[in-house]
Amino acid sequence: MKVEVSVDPKCIEPKVTIHTAEMTDEIEHLMHCIASAGIHTLSVLSDRGVEVINCQDIVRIYTEQKKDFVQTLKGIYTVRLRLYELEERLNMQIFVRISNAEIVNRHMIKRMDISRTGTIGVELVGNINTYASRRYVTKIKKQLGL
Repeated sequence: MKVEVSVDPKCIEPKVTIHTAEMTDEIEHLMHCIASAGIHTLSVLSDRGVEVINCQDIVRIYTEQKKDFVQTLKGIYTVRLRLYELEERLNMQIFVRISNAEIVNRHMIKRMDISRTGTIGVELVGNINTYASRRYVTKIKKQLGL
């Protein structure tokens, strides 16, 4: 396997591209290692100022009235990054996008109710209830191994 690194001072964020003739176990392992290298902490805003929280403590990240919030078991915080930016930075082996307006920590999911039409009820740790849109069902099932 050849590895190339190109240093460009104009580059804002690192990007990894894999060129291969076929998908192999080695390539899948490499993708997993790269994907799991997401951020481990997140700077959020609270009434006390800027706080740094551990990403493992995040229950969900959601948009409400054009503002983005991070919810942990300790409270709800404001975050300046947009959902798509957080999705790019977070470890998507831990987090799963369940709708256009929400990302949840898969380790915080207690139960999913598939009986509703059009949406899936999701119960999270801390008695937090939310809904996954039907559009994301296939992606959610794939990420959760269902």
